[in-house]
Amino acid sequence: MPFKASIDIGTNTIRCLITDSKSNVLSPDYVDMKIIRLGENFKKEGIITPLSISRLKDALRIYTEKVKKYGIKPENVVITGTSVLRDAPNAVEVKNFVYREFGLKLDIISGEKEALITLKGISRCFNDINEFYSIDIGGGSTEYACVKNGLPLWKYSLNMGVVHLTEEIIKSDPASKEDLKKLENRIEQNLSSLKAKITGSGFGFKPMTLFGTAGTATTLAMVDLNINRYDRLKVHGYFVSKEKTADIYRRFAAVKTAGRLKIAGVEAGREDLVLAGAAIMLKSMDFFEVSGFTVSECGLLEGLIR
Repeated sequence: MPFKASIDIGTNTIRCLITDSKSNVLSPDYVDMKIIRLGENFKKEGIITPLSISRLKDALRIYTEKVKKYGIKPENVVITGTSVLRDAPNAVEVKNFVYREFGLKLDIISGEKEALITLKGISRCFNDINEFYSIDIGGGSTEYACVKNGLPLWKYSLNMGVVHLTEEIIKSDPASKEDLKKLENRIEQNLSSLKAKITGSGFGFKPMTLFGTAGTATTLAMVDLNINRYDRLKVHGYFVSKEKTADIYRRFAAVKTAGRLKIAGVEAGREDLVLAGAAIMLKSMDFFEVSGFTVSECGLLEGLIR
């Protein structure tokens, strides 16, 4: 049975998934994530910097070698770029070198398409889930969606991600009360505008399962589980309450960035970003009027394979 591969280039991380049609998507043949911080200093510099591009090249070199070992040709790898590549004026330059050096056909997708593909990934990993909300907190943007009767009812992408929020707002270490207030206000403003748009279309929020995908959701689950070693099967389907999320947010805010690495579940490379991620998740639970979220380890990568 032929193998399939997908790669997602985000603002903070790059991820790769390799599987075949007989494999359990929760136990794929290969899955990996690397923190490359492609969007580092993007708001200040206005471009994806040479140093960030160099980190991307190093990661793609590893992944292209891996897919070749599984007999997959580069042109058959589904590879997407999201938030920072949507916004960067030198995105075409990045896209061209990815093809020139690795033979990969990079597709830079819209926020709405990203949300739609993520929904397909979530649906693949949970049986009989026909109505739910989803949140995908990324480095440069956050995607929100609603599924009813098995079909996407609405999907939106907000230009609100953990890398940009952290670089723009968090100026002290540990974060000052003023920084925290600015962070929370910025998130609330974005969500208030989105809620007005959604309710204005006649949609009424009601209690449904909220699925959280990607690094922030996984990190919050690992902290709540008090585990340092990532376990995909243990994290998938795990429920984190709003109260626990609020407690974790307070723990992140109370210590310096380096001190967060002493908290079980915080991965090196995310320690500066988890504060903003927890804040987005906490405010988003108010937005959806839910008591917590369920982690989905299936998302964009699995949706791309599907």
